[in-house]
Amino acid sequence: MAEGDKGHFLDDLKLAVKRKGAGGLVRDVLLHPGNQAIALYRIYRLLYLGGHVNLAFLGYRLNYWLCGVEIHPDADIGPDFHLDHPVATLIGRQTRIGKGVRIYSHVAVGAVGLPEDKPFMDVRDYAQIYHGAMVGGSAIIGEYAEIGLNAVVWDQDVPPYSVVVGNPAKVIRVEGKRVNPDDYKGYKYDPSDFHGPPPEHDPDKEPERSESWTDPTSYLDKK
Repeated sequence: MAEGDKGHFLDDLKLAVKRKGAGGLVRDVLLHPGNQAIALYRIYRLLYLGGHVNLAFLGYRLNYWLCGVEIHPDADIGPDFHLDHPVATLIGRQTRIGKGVRIYSHVAVGAVGLPEDKPFMDVRDYAQIYHGAMVGGSAIIGEYAEIGLNAVVWDQDVPPYSVVVGNPAKVIRVEGKRVNPDDYKGYKYDPSDFHGPPPEHDPDKEPERSESWTDPTSYLDKK
């Protein structure tokens, strides 16, 4: 497990350099609180998996003090994770987050329940959770799903490619088409509902940046 998390750390670095160049990577690490929070989480997650629990929880508290973010060391977060506006973001224990997931501000994500009930929260690849949403209980959030502003998903699976809104959350779109929310009441995640990236997204073809993120003249030259 620790090797997997170490791999996530290296994957994050490789993707950042590919997309933004070395200058952009340095700038983001120094100035972007979301990236700082993720980098710090990767460090104390390794400590947690290595049995250094007290040090891991010290890093957990430090993340809150420095970045305003709470990411429990027990949370298992995949590579290419994004915290675009991380203020008051909470990611709790027994939470698994896949690759390429994006979470915005004032969002709470995590399993809720007693340990003997074995609660879990599984956010699958490339899901997006927008400002103010709460995703709790035990649930699977399908691939490429979008959880809308201030939506409340509680003990409720969400289909891949769907858009959910409201309190309680209702499915209003699947694969870009409007659907009847009543058809998805009591939905349980089915792996066969996921059939790969949508046409507009190919995760294996990430654009490389040739211009510098630290030299404004590189943008002016294009005008």
